[in-house]
Amino acid sequence: MSNYPIDIENFHNTILKLRGITSIESGVENLEEVNTELLKISQFSHLPHTCLLRTKGGLKNEVLMQFEFKIDNSIESFNSIEFLAWFVRDSSRGGTKIQLRPFALPPVTPNGRQLGTTLRFHIDLFIDDINETLEPAFKVINELNESLNLFINLYNIPIKS
Repeated sequence: MSNYPIDIENFHNTILKLRGITSIESGVENLEEVNTELLKISQFSHLPHTCLLRTKGGLKNEVLMQFEFKIDNSIESFNSIEFLAWFVRDSSRGGTKIQLRPFALPPVTPNGRQLGTTLRFHIDLFIDDINETLEPAFKVINELNESLNLFINLYNIPIKS
């Protein structure tokens, strides 16, 4: 049992059942106080900079639900990424403020070379009109999860056994 709310846990489990996906975690960020100056600080490197630069920071009552997952080095993982890329693009075309993007750390640090070891993928889900509770966000995640499961079954997407 995880410490995630049930809707997030279910979304994690759906993504994790795709072949080649090795791990997933998620978090929520209140974007209202994020501005372009904060984006220069390394603690904010995980945020979707281009989106936030376009709006000069976060919007009022906006949160980011970010899902970070890793893949193995297999053909199955590339197929899963391609499927997720389509799913996210299609969801975005339908009006959900969502994107899928790669994320990696610098190739070399003072501690050594890390190229080839830090690639991850982020699903960024922007939710507006969050005031007192995250319930509206959980509703969006639940709907995404239902759609994702539907398309996994409809298109016979390979899953782990």
